[in-house]
Amino acid sequence: MLAALLAWLGVRGAQAFDQRRHAALAREVTTAPDSVTRRLIPIGAGSPIGARGRLRYRPGTWLTVVSLQGLPPTSGRERYLVFLHNWSGWSLAGAVVADRRGNAEVRFAAEPRPPTIFEVMVTRAADDASNDPHGTPFLYSFDASLAPLRAVPLIAQPAQPG
Repeated sequence: MLAALLAWLGVRGAQAFDQRRHAALAREVTTAPDSVTRRLIPIGAGSPIGARGRLRYRPGTWLTVVSLQGLPPTSGRERYLVFLHNWSGWSLAGAVVADRRGNAEVRFAAEPRPPTIFEVMVTRAADDASNDPHGTPFLYSFDASLAPLRAVPLIAQPAQPG
């Protein structure tokens, strides 16, 4: 019985750390016709021209994919931090460094569940593992239709062009 348990844990562990499998699941989320997409818009004076992002998920799934483009390089311990907010509070979804083309992706499959996320913020700072947003705000989204009635956006959003 112990051998069967260890074998099962080995298989589950391999799945948990299989990067190809995770990339394939993220591709499904970002390309599916029923994918829900929210744009993240640049905020603050520190946002470089061309920086943009998208939060995507598929209804009925736990995986949230945040794709970022147009990011300038970071230095030292600095990272792009992705924070998600739902009724239970803020969560740090991940910390990433952009590739040489300025792209990065965060895949998050935990609480908060994707359809309950009403606020997203991407900042630039050293990752201290805090769930509270910190650093220089960079990209942002607030969906009032999902937020509690008295929720106030952490950051006032600029008017969207077009």
